[in-house]
Amino acid sequence: MKPALISASLIFTALFQSAPVAAQDTAAMQKWAKAEIVHYEVVGEFFQKHVQIPPTDADLYADVAERVTLSFDWNRKKGVIVGTPTIRNDAAKVSNLMGMDKKCPTGKLNGPYEHFDVVEIKQARPKEALELVGKRIHPDTMVADSCSSKLRLFKGATVAAKEYIAPPDPQALAMAGMIPKDGPITVTPDGKSIVTKALNNNWVWTYTPTAK
Repeated sequence: MKPALISASLIFTALFQSAPVAAQDTAAMQKWAKAEIVHYEVVGEFFQKHVQIPPTDADLYADVAERVTLSFDWNRKKGVIVGTPTIRNDAAKVSNLMGMDKKCPTGKLNGPYEHFDVVEIKQARPKEALELVGKRIHPDTMVADSCSSKLRLFKGATVAAKEYIAPPDPQALAMAGMIPKDGPITVTPDGKSIVTKALNNNWVWTYTPTAK
């Protein structure tokens, strides 16, 4: 995951170097070029079908939607977070609970499942990807083990989890016309946010920058 996100930054660099002047919003390019500190509001959204809910190999699955919001100041030249970031974890949404097969008893959750809660943000070195250090919370579950008519208790657990993100250069907003609409990196129709999709997971990250 980490290399894929770093590659996204390289795509932006390539666009900047190859884009004709006519494809650029010159005033916006100059605005972002002068901005040393950029404030980012970041929303991460995850959705995946058929996620295994117990922390062990037990047949209870569900569709899971997760949402995380981050807020921080970013030094563009140094490539580091300035100050203390704000983290908000929304409750995960779990739907379409099922067992080994649709014909099997469904099973039960004895508490909320949280696919990814961010605890802190780390960075190994300046200008490298940000590591979102988090946890996955598995509740106790009742499972129709091997499609049995009797439900078996599987104890829950909290396990370590992590994701990586890389704040994109806000100058990409000045080059929205150069970015393919079906690629892993896009600009929202209102021209205010940059959206990135990791190549090897189900997270979509939306970055809304503001010059300080």
